[in-house]
Amino acid sequence: MIKLVATDIDGTLIRESSSVLPEEIFDLIRELRKRDIYFAAASGRQYMGLKRLFAPVADQMLFISENGSNVVWKDEELYASVINPNLIKEMQEYAKHFPNMHLTLSTTKAMHSTGSDDLSYRKMMVDGYQNDMVFDDDEDDTKLKVIKMSLYCESGIRPYAKEIEDYWQGRLNTVVAGAPWIDFMKPGTDKGAALQFVQQYFQVKKEETLAFGDNHNDLGMILAAGEGCAVSTARTAVKEAAKHIVGSYEEKGAILPNTLLQICFGTLGTTFISVLSLDIQNLSLTLQQFQRS
Repeated sequence: MIKLVATDIDGTLIRESSSVLPEEIFDLIRELRKRDIYFAAASGRQYMGLKRLFAPVADQMLFISENGSNVVWKDEELYASVINPNLIKEMQEYAKHFPNMHLTLSTTKAMHSTGSDDLSYRKMMVDGYQNDMVFDDDEDDTKLKVIKMSLYCESGIRPYAKEIEDYWQGRLNTVVAGAPWIDFMKPGTDKGAALQFVQQYFQVKKEETLAFGDNHNDLGMILAAGEGCAVSTARTAVKEAAKHIVGSYEEKGAILPNTLLQICFGTLGTTFISVLSLDIQNLSLTLQQFQRS
């Protein structure tokens, strides 16, 4: 029986940096809570941005933010993974080698960033991702309790990813978190470790967990779930790690409407079910009838 559902946001549930969710998701989350199923938004986004995105149901769900560096339940911080301040200073110097990129430093309260003169970047961070932002290119950020650092490259981060990953190997957990983003967390910190923390905290087993993702930063989460799903547009490594391949967000296949209900209530891969035509009150919440295609 599924007791915990976790999903990535950008590229899985909605397009990158979108500020709008499909309306159906809110009713679905309410229905899951009625059935004592926890729902977690697991994202590289900031907690406050996620809270705004899910505003109608924010008090009924978990938030795994900053790629697993922060876990919040009903405004209570359950977990935060803080990066060594010495690495922050080094990252600030390292980022200067990439003048086409912006550096962000995330705390549990706000995101600090370079790029104060880049208006399109500022708009995306505030209006798109709905972050609480501090733009200051000259601030001494070594005094901050930073839980995640990121480099943003508008033209795409992948051409630089291997060079960056090699430089920080063993000192920071480095993951590509979307076409323009590469994220840095404390070693051992990722969505998978955060999901395992949630499982332990709420006494949910791996086989009772369902997770959705599309990018390399979702790999740990997919592997930590008994039922791991990759969207059709996911990176190859994510598809290989997942048990199931589902439709992309354009098809509403990741979690809305049919896939989550089919897995939670049995029949994935055999029948296309629309949430609009389901009487979910009469469905049996079990995986015993689960049939894989």
